[in-house]
Amino acid sequence: MFNFFKKSQSKIESENIPEIKVSQSSSQIDQIEQSISQLLQQINHTDDAVTLATLCEKTGLLYCQLDHVDFAIEYLEKSLQHKKSIGEGYKALMNLYNHKRADAAQHGSMDDIDFWMNKMDSMRNIAKQVTVQRD
Repeated sequence: MFNFFKKSQSKIESENIPEIKVSQSSSQIDQIEQSISQLLQQINHTDDAVTLATLCEKTGLLYCQLDHVDFAIEYLEKSLQHKKSIGEGYKALMNLYNHKRADAAQHGSMDDIDFWMNKMDSMRNIAKQVTVQRD
């Protein structure tokens, strides 16, 4: 009769639409892979924690561009182990965790949902720690 909830229903439906990723050309993919290779070499020859954090973050973000989720998570986590920050790598990692959690929910795996929720909780703790350190 009345459509009071019509607007909120359409909003909910539009929020569930997955992001559309723009395909990259093979030359762009080659360039990203070359950049990753160079960064990995630098990582292997660096002992400084701050530099390692930066290099790992850059590597993780590049893996994100290639949609290599597991490698992206690995390097973004390494970055935060070397230096806690809430920059682009932090945001990308939270997004990846959230996608992994959503996939687990879609497959009905409660253990995986808990795992990724715990990962997201640890990220929130990092944000709290970084924020407290700034004060």
